[in-house]
Amino acid sequence: MKKQLLTAAAVLMSIYSYGQTKGTSTLGLGLSSTTNEYKNDSFGTDPTFKNTSSQFRIGYGLFISDNNKVGIELLYNKSKTTYSPIENYSRDKGYGVGLNYQHYFPIIKTFYAYAGASGEYSQTKGNMNSVDGPVRETKSYLGSLAATGGLTWFISKRWALETNLISIGAYYNKNEDLQDSSGQIFNSKSQGLSISTAQSLNNLGFKVYLMF
Repeated sequence: MKKQLLTAAAVLMSIYSYGQTKGTSTLGLGLSSTTNEYKNDSFGTDPTFKNTSSQFRIGYGLFISDNNKVGIELLYNKSKTTYSPIENYSRDKGYGVGLNYQHYFPIIKTFYAYAGASGEYSQTKGNMNSVDGPVRETKSYLGSLAATGGLTWFISKRWALETNLISIGAYYNKNEDLQDSSGQIFNSKSQGLSISTAQSLNNLGFKVYLMF
């Protein structure tokens, strides 16, 4: 009887952990969207600043051992910033690459929590348009290292849904603004520590994985 119970438990564990076994590969598609809006009473109820940004990710991952996955991702991002009531705006598009590691912890059945680390580098180009000045081209370079955590739902043997809940890390950012009419180049650099949560009404992020 004891042997039968152990066998049954092993079968159940295999059902609930098929997505995290050594040698499993994943193809992932990710999307994140952020909207920030600020208002100034001096202009009434109209917003004076609004930024909307989106990022798309496609990546490959491999479980190097049970519950341990390494991966690489290609990134594409775009953003738009508008200023009101004056008609100023800026648009940006960029590309990048990321490396990551995640360890999965079983919670209940097919639901897992994960913790890991990631490193990313991206370059972005854009332009700033002003009604009272020339169009200014912009370039930025961003590098980051972060510790991350979130939840994963292994829906079936082939599919999983994942969301990032928190990210804590260091970043380095360099910006270059080129003003066309004068040829002047303005540089700025920044670095620091950031803490962010990814699940709020105006900041959504998730990934869908195909496993094989």
